[in-house]
Amino acid sequence: MISASTAEASAALPVVERYLDALVAHDHDAVAALIAPVGFRFESPIATIDDAAGFLEYIMMTGGILRGIERRRVFLDGDDVCHWLVLDTQVSERVSTRAVQWATVHSGQIVRIELLFDPYRWRLLFTTDD
Repeated sequence: MISASTAEASAALPVVERYLDALVAHDHDAVAALIAPVGFRFESPIATIDDAAGFLEYIMMTGGILRGIERRRVFLDGDDVCHWLVLDTQVSERVSTRAVQWATVHSGQIVRIELLFDPYRWRLLFTTDD
């Protein structure tokens, strides 16, 4: 289901899709280029980060366990892109985690990401000083 004008959707969706591709490829430079250097915010059940540098550091720490991302559904509303995802990760065993990611894009860069999932398995691995 797409709920945005074609022009709005065509601007935000490719940015977020490239971001997801860069995460799976473990391409830190590509991720960095897609994140707004000023005014960025990330929220998840595990971490809240209010700056791009902190987020990029977090991605470097946590991104190594990511093996793939299945994109099951996408919803668009102007600058907002919401994906229903399955995150394929591996620490000691392979785990699939259903998640929803809501990203906001301005001027070709992501300014906000909210990632929702059940954090039970991950809270002990990736604790932060929230």
